[in-house]
Amino acid sequence: MNGIDTKNYYDAYQANSLIKEKSSASVPTSDKEDDTSSVHKMHNSAVNVSISMQSLKVYLNIKSAEFNQDNISSQNSLLNIVNNREIYDFLSGKETQNGFSLSSIGYEGKPITELSSNEAKDLVSDEGFFGVTQTSDRVSSFVISLAGDDVEALKEVREGVVKGFEEAEKMWGGKLPDISYKTQERTLSIIDEKIAQLSQTDLEKETE
Repeated sequence: MNGIDTKNYYDAYQANSLIKEKSSASVPTSDKEDDTSSVHKMHNSAVNVSISMQSLKVYLNIKSAEFNQDNISSQNSLLNIVNNREIYDFLSGKETQNGFSLSSIGYEGKPITELSSNEAKDLVSDEGFFGVTQTSDRVSSFVISLAGDDVEALKEVREGVVKGFEEAEKMWGGKLPDISYKTQERTLSIIDEKIAQLSQTDLEKETE
């Protein structure tokens, strides 16, 4: 829509003016029936135009709200990346200030900023490098290897995993995609299973 068609406003005005003229003029008795019918038609026309105008207002309100929301969201998303140098460097495949990079977690593909839409979808698919399975396997394997077979150490790294997730939430505005929560759930489940397994083994040793 390039603009608002003012013809509707003119038609409504004209119809209402004719209604007033017909209502106030002296009309011969023989012509009253035709005039009344004509007035009713014009009245209906004015009502229809009024409804159409109201619908137009609702449409304009909704579309302008949607467009502004989309622009503000895009603006904020870009600013969050640009203003956070570490995030920008990470997505570009560069090493961040604390020495972290995509390659440090085993990713050897294209920088995220250079991926096509289909390539990005593949990465977060069920079988993708950043999908639920591979990500949770990667994180759980890493922390379990840190702790070894020490139950208390495993409990400590579990707390670290939870803390890291909470920090990620803060970094991205308090709400992450559903895939992140599914990944976190599976990661903690693997760690808890390892803790339960070792705890059972320790209990068996004590009863020997």
